[in-house]
Amino acid sequence: MAKKILIVEDEKLIGLMLAENVKELGCQVTGVVTNGKAALHAVEMEPPDAILMDISLDGVMSGIETARRIKSVRDIPVLFFTGYQDPHLLSQADAVHPVGIVDKLDTTENIQQAISSLLC
Repeated sequence: MAKKILIVEDEKLIGLMLAENVKELGCQVTGVVTNGKAALHAVEMEPPDAILMDISLDGVMSGIETARRIKSVRDIPVLFFTGYQDPHLLSQADAVHPVGIVDKLDTTENIQQAISSLLC
């Protein structure tokens, strides 16, 4: 059975690119949402096996806060994506215990490897 992945990304084009990468790896995309509130709702409606989460999201909740809230009720692995390299922000993200933090400007190959590691 294919793993179910939720993508939380405020930039729709990047979200669609990630969805294509996930599908190429043989996984099912349960949704592509742009904010924390929608992510919480998506997890409640159809819990995924893993989440690809942007650190910076639309709305009042960051990806870090969204992941913290999800992990407080469900043990779902989270892989953070970010375009920021601020050490303080990365430290906050690391405190949520993600399976990894990937630079969204990295090569497609490295991004696919990170997603693959999330699924193992």
